[in-house]
Amino acid sequence: MNQVFDEPQRALLRPVLNRIVPARDGVPGAGDLELGPAIEQALVESPRLRRLFLDGLREVAITAQRATGSEFVDLEPRRQTQVLESVEHASPAFFSALVEHTYRAYYTLPEVQRALGSEPRPPQPLGYQLPAFDPALLDRQRQRAPFWRRAT
Repeated sequence: MNQVFDEPQRALLRPVLNRIVPARDGVPGAGDLELGPAIEQALVESPRLRRLFLDGLREVAITAQRATGSEFVDLEPRRQTQVLESVEHASPAFFSALVEHTYRAYYTLPEVQRALGSEPRPPQPLGYQLPAFDPALLDRQRQRAPFWRRAT
């Protein structure tokens, strides 16, 4: 996997994720489930999103330092929440993307779904199991000459 974050950014992301989805009722927080790699993979695929997250994490670090004189990871949870609320107002696009990607990674984990009382479901609405995709199905199409005209 390509890496987007350096170690200090990963160390910052963990408590940030734990503030977005804190641990409760025997369900671990988002940061404790190591969602960083899943989020990082989404960032590898989107340069715009990557820049948004890198700038947003920098904003979290700067806001924590300015507001408290301490690193975000060293703050008590209440102060961390206040810092994130400030970042949410200053950088709503980042905060929205952060919440979306956190929820997507967190609530799709089978262990979280089981802890919340639902079984992980296959992607088909009625639960049908699909066979694995066989790329050989496309062999005939790949051998055909193009039947479209170029637009440029």
